[in-house]
Amino acid sequence: MYEIGGKQIPATLAELADPKRTASLIWDMENAIGPNAFNYKDILGNLKSLSAHARQIGVPVFYSVQTGFDLLKEEAGVWVRVRMKRAKATDPNQLLKEKEDPRDREIVDELKPQPKDIVFQKRRPDGFVGTDFDLILRSNGVRTILIGGVATEGGVEGTARTARNLGYDVVVLKDCVGSRNRELHELALKLMEQTHVDIATAAEIAQIWQRK
Repeated sequence: MYEIGGKQIPATLAELADPKRTASLIWDMENAIGPNAFNYKDILGNLKSLSAHARQIGVPVFYSVQTGFDLLKEEAGVWVRVRMKRAKATDPNQLLKEKEDPRDREIVDELKPQPKDIVFQKRRPDGFVGTDFDLILRSNGVRTILIGGVATEGGVEGTARTARNLGYDVVVLKDCVGSRNRELHELALKLMEQTHVDIATAAEIAQIWQRK
């Protein structure tokens, strides 16, 4: 540990990922999102193994689930345009014709939350905007967040940056994150690493936890 002003600051990955201070966040692994990742099968296995390990040693496991605003009554104009681009729509009214299967917002079967896991709804690609995520983390003494899920360049990066700005240590699990776009995934990982977000693999974290 580093020390300054009476504070102890993690100096190694092992200190960052100490189970006593750590929570795991599985980001947007719903049926409508997770399986679209180019590396879905790889990250699925890694997330399944690591989340099981986390539960065994008392590391809380969080899941985010995307919930959209009502287009007519709630949604901001900028996000209407984002949704139009995603749907390749030329008129926002075309979005009203979309029909969503309720199963789309369910976590994929292989990663089903367990009774003690915490599932929270969010509206934006940032786990802290409009949610109680920060409050729950602080209430449980969490200081480090491990992040895996989809998409790397979206909610993973957005949540990692806000977490750091709020004073949390963040470890992005590079073999547990993915995207439908390989290029954006790789760019996001490179950007986060070069702007001093900690990056690790699931195996590195598992090895640390096995020593506890």
